Order: sequence, then structure tokens, then C-alpha cells
Amino acid sequence: MTFFFFALGFMWGGRKLGWALSRAMLYNALVAVAVTLSLAWGIVVAGAMRAVLNWQEPGAVLRWIMGYALAAYVAIPNFGLLVESSIPGDATRRHALVSNLPLITYITVAVVFAFAIPY
Repeated sequence: MTFFFFALGFMWGGRKLGWALSRAMLYNALVAVAVTLSLAWGIVVAGAMRAVLNWQEPGAVLRWIMGYALAAYVAIPNFGLLVESSIPGDATRRHALVSNLPLITYITVAVVFAFAIPY
């Protein structure tokens, strides 16, 4: 039960941090900086969720839904920040990068952590 509330706090805080990161750096910085920060965001989200999972050791349903799936939601730093139709054509590639690279990084790192850092 404690894990459920930690996961909700992780989601709320992660969304706020992701939006702040998106506004401050991911859309305004050089592409190399945006790529580096996107990779770092995915790694941090995977590491934080893995630490909470190892600490709380929730059951399978909570682990998969409130753990991995919720962290995948948090791994997309700009989710819900912008209306897709309001993005100019020249910024579409940057938006796709900021949306997809952290998620792909999170999934990859979460799988590696699942095998490298057992319960």
C-alpha cells in the first residue's frame, strides 16, 4: 500500500520536473544538449523507479501498473505540455525527439536494471 502512494508522488513530482525540463532546456537548447538531457531523463526515471521497486517490493500487479507503466508515463517529459496541433512544422522533429528518446531510453535501461539489479 505504501508503494502506491510513493508511485503517485513519483508521478506528480516527475511530471512537474519533466515539464520544467522541457520548458527550460529540451526545446530551447542545442540538439546535442537536448539529446543528452533526454537520455539522462530516461536513465534517471528508470533508476528512481528501480530503487523504489527494490525498496518497497510490491506485488506483481502494483509493480507492473504503478511501477513500470507509471514510470513510462513519467519518462515522457513533455507529455501533455503542448497541444500536438499547435506545434509548428519546423519543430515537429524536436518534439518527436523530446517525446520518444527518453521513453526508449527508459525502457532499455529498465530492462537492463531488471537483469543487473535483481530484487
